[in-house]
Amino acid sequence: MRQEGILMYAMKLVHADRRAALQASFTQEERLAAGRDVHLQNNVLTFGCVVEGPLDTGRLRQAYLALQQRHESLRLVFPGRPGGDEAAELRAPQDAGFQVVDVGADDSTSLHRARSVIAEAAAVPFDLAKGPLVRLLCVRISPALHVVGFVIDHIIVDGESCRIMAEDLFRIYAADTEALAAISTQFLDFAHSERLHLRGPTLDRLLSYWRRKLDGVGAIPPSHLHDPHASDALQPAPSHQLLVRRATIEPSSCGRLRQAVRRQRVTLTAVFAAALKDVMRRRRLTLGMNPDQAGDVAVMGSISNRHRDDVLHSVGYFATPCVLRTDLSDAPPFTELVRRETGTLLGVLRHQELPHALMTRELDPQRYGVRHRGDPGAVPAYVNFDVSQAGTGWSFTDESLRVTMIRIPRNEVPRGGVRLLVRDGKEHVLVELRTDESRFGPRWADAFLTDYLTLLKAFTEQAP
Repeated sequence: MRQEGILMYAMKLVHADRRAALQASFTQEERLAAGRDVHLQNNVLTFGCVVEGPLDTGRLRQAYLALQQRHESLRLVFPGRPGGDEAAELRAPQDAGFQVVDVGADDSTSLHRARSVIAEAAAVPFDLAKGPLVRLLCVRISPALHVVGFVIDHIIVDGESCRIMAEDLFRIYAADTEALAAISTQFLDFAHSERLHLRGPTLDRLLSYWRRKLDGVGAIPPSHLHDPHASDALQPAPSHQLLVRRATIEPSSCGRLRQAVRRQRVTLTAVFAAALKDVMRRRRLTLGMNPDQAGDVAVMGSISNRHRDDVLHSVGYFATPCVLRTDLSDAPPFTELVRRETGTLLGVLRHQELPHALMTRELDPQRYGVRHRGDPGAVPAYVNFDVSQAGTGWSFTDESLRVTMIRIPRNEVPRGGVRLLVRDGKEHVLVELRTDESRFGPRWADAFLTDYLTLLKAFTEQAP
């Protein structure tokens, strides 16, 4: 979720002593405590960069080492210690995760093969205790065409870090280091400061806010959604399989949508979230829930947590999940629902300094770590919602190379069963609905996405 220039809090930054024991962040600690040895595709981030022009793999290797030197998070490991003390350790830069792969002749399938090589690398588990937790694959299609793929364990980076890594790697490769932003805060410093800040009256105040917001729904709010056409629960459980449905809001419609947003003085994120919740409310009513129950809608979101200028160019796991809860029990007009959702988003942003892991540990301990466990039955059915920039939104060009960031498709099944991603571009918007097909099949997904787009269209076309 983008930050929109709101001042949330002023945590005092205290640099961590690298000579002393280094602690994992609260978010990292939850993963280590509950799923240190569990390998899930949801815990791996991947992206690729198409590189057009002659690429020197030796020089790329050196740039990769320099990137690790610049960003400490890429050198972190988490050796287990007796007593459950989740510590972090810094290692020296290493090229153990660097690999050059040749996929053969440049033809119509070469790019697909290159993506597949990177996706296959993401299926290989990471060892959080030994590392490295980053792999860099240089996939050669031809002397003038490569795909450079990153595979990183989510415990050390977030989504925004991926763009930073791509940009920094190729600026280092091109010896354009003067264009690199200064790194004033490493993630270890942020994690250390967070622990010092979140205690005493500050922690009590934040817990008080979230205790009210989570009352009755918990830290991982159940979706209360069901697909009557899905596999019978009494039958042997089918393997989890990703189902994806996509729709694009084209430039002309996208322009009108932005105009409607400006007229209502709201944000696109509020509109996208409100439409999701209204579809969920309607689905719940058809399943027999009463209006009060159906209209109390909460979903899981994600906050970038990068409102501080000193971390804008840092690599690390700053992002945190969050709970977005809104009351729709009186079936308000959609424009009113959008205004309520705006209030929900503002409240979350103003209280985001409490990471979801710490919130869960203190207020809903039964749910602490369940999303990281190997047992899928431990995870309640929930809906995940996320808004980001369309595609990956970054490219780089120098005298000899053109680099364009691309996505690497993988079978990343939503842990909660349903995930709605909205990628907001300058001229168009991509809406992507992902489901666990064993829970929510094609008919359900098609109808859900159609209803969602219908609400957006109605909002767009309303009279000024």
